[in-house]
Amino acid sequence: MQLDTYFSGVWQDKNFESLKYSGYQLVDYVNDQAPSSVLDVGCGYNRFKGKIKNLIGIDPYNDAADIKVSVEEYNSAPFEIALCLGSINFGNVDYQLEKLHTLWRKEAIFRVNPGIPHGWTDYGDIEWYPWTHDKIKSVAKQYGYTIKCLESEHTVQGDLRYFFIFAK
Repeated sequence: MQLDTYFSGVWQDKNFESLKYSGYQLVDYVNDQAPSSVLDVGCGYNRFKGKIKNLIGIDPYNDAADIKVSVEEYNSAPFEIALCLGSINFGNVDYQLEKLHTLWRKEAIFRVNPGIPHGWTDYGDIEWYPWTHDKIKSVAKQYGYTIKCLESEHTVQGDLRYFFIFAK
């Protein structure tokens, strides 16, 4: 599978420390809420492990995950907070959002790619979902979420990403 090859060997999270909203500054934001449980969907190298309290990281491709599983296959009682930082960008995004809706009860924190291919590597046939402000607002309306914030940030390569927080 193309995503397996990409995320288990090609992709690296070199942007993590430089992201304006969705990097390590989320540690204090999440911990200040004293959540009883936090789910990091598509946790990659599990950078928040040991930094955010009560966190479980899932990822279908990366061995650093606490549980190696996709969001589509993961079943659990809802977590207070879900982190979706670059993970809801591929495949059937609408189904992933439907599944994710059952996995959190307070906030879901997102960083998404508005369909910009990674120019720094050969990624084969992977297609990034073309996120827009209208899509984010449509998802909020569909599920009855409040959008707590909606910001733009850029990777170290200068590529646009959207950062937003849904609240139930």
